[in-house]
Amino acid sequence: MTIPFFKSKPEINVLSVAVYCLAIFGVLSLVYFGGSIIKNKGNIKGKSALSVDVVGGNAQIYLNDNFLGNAPFESKDINAGENKLSIKNDNVTYNVALDFLPNSEVAIMRDLGVSDVFSSGQNFWLEKADGAPSLALISEPTGAKVLIDNTEVGVTPYSTSTLSEGEYDLRVEKAGFDSMSSRIKIQKGFKLNIAVKLFPSPVPAKVSLLEGSQNLYDVYSTESLVTSSPAEWVKAILYWNTTRGINLSGTGVNKDLVFDYFIDCNGRVYNKDGQDVTDAKQELKADRGAYLRRVSDGPGLTESAKNSLQSLSLLGGKKAKINQTGTGWLNVRSTPGLTGSVLTTVNVGESYQVLEESKGWVKIKVTETVSGWVSTSYITLEL
Repeated sequence: MTIPFFKSKPEINVLSVAVYCLAIFGVLSLVYFGGSIIKNKGNIKGKSALSVDVVGGNAQIYLNDNFLGNAPFESKDINAGENKLSIKNDNVTYNVALDFLPNSEVAIMRDLGVSDVFSSGQNFWLEKADGAPSLALISEPTGAKVLIDNTEVGVTPYSTSTLSEGEYDLRVEKAGFDSMSSRIKIQKGFKLNIAVKLFPSPVPAKVSLLEGSQNLYDVYSTESLVTSSPAEWVKAILYWNTTRGINLSGTGVNKDLVFDYFIDCNGRVYNKDGQDVTDAKQELKADRGAYLRRVSDGPGLTESAKNSLQSLSLLGGKKAKINQTGTGWLNVRSTPGLTGSVLTTVNVGESYQVLEESKGWVKIKVTETVSGWVSTSYITLEL
């Protein structure tokens, strides 16, 4: 599938500076960039061209705060000079100021995402240059690898005037972020400027169960951009789930929503729609949860997260049914082992919600204030 950003008409002799964007989500997007050396220049009288597209196409385009239209958008009637461009949807506004060169084109491709942090895009624009053609590339974040024709040539910010005229495959990548690729063509007499923003990955490449759990998954990150706002992080996971898909261990990549609830390191709990329900006393379906873990916190749940899981009334998940013990009751211990102190006892035949699992032991919720470990030798796990 090709999505044209700017379709050149037969009477236009397009400047041979083109960008073929391998756009977000693997959709092939075609950008005729800088298409503006025109046989009949009098027809445009020094104007500039603009093409804008966004993932999903649901956005409004403004130039200098004046509404132009909805994405995808094309125009060959933009006044040359510095212009402020705004791309807006219901949740996010992207603003950029660019110097529009007369008789040239600016091409914009954005994934507005869910916030300024969780978004991405590529901007292309031209400047006249004497001598050899050149390329200048900046990125957010900086320090991203730059690969041209699959050869690493440096990190951002990156510039070069050693490229000969012709087409190249360009890729920008950084660990922990979605990479972006483009097909570019360099032309003598012009400097091709590219600004890239990479989308921070809100989930690891493969999401596995938290150690000792049967239904709580370890969604971790080392990036402070990702972890600084757990509420925003949850929204980004939901967005990523439906646009890229989540690679769930044992299941594979799935674009259907995979998590029923989320819990962060501070013990805040969010429902499947990303709403904070910690204080709402809302019952949650608990078939599959996601623990938002900062790698700096170490493995496993924080105490705050454990306390929230114990205090919330979670529907579904595993139950531990107490089997015959010979005494009619079973000890509930403070730690998973016979050395743990006895907190209370539970009766044969009763069932309790399972909070955690460890080898030979499970942690059960006895009351709203008491939870502890029982031996798997005397229980049956039930769904």
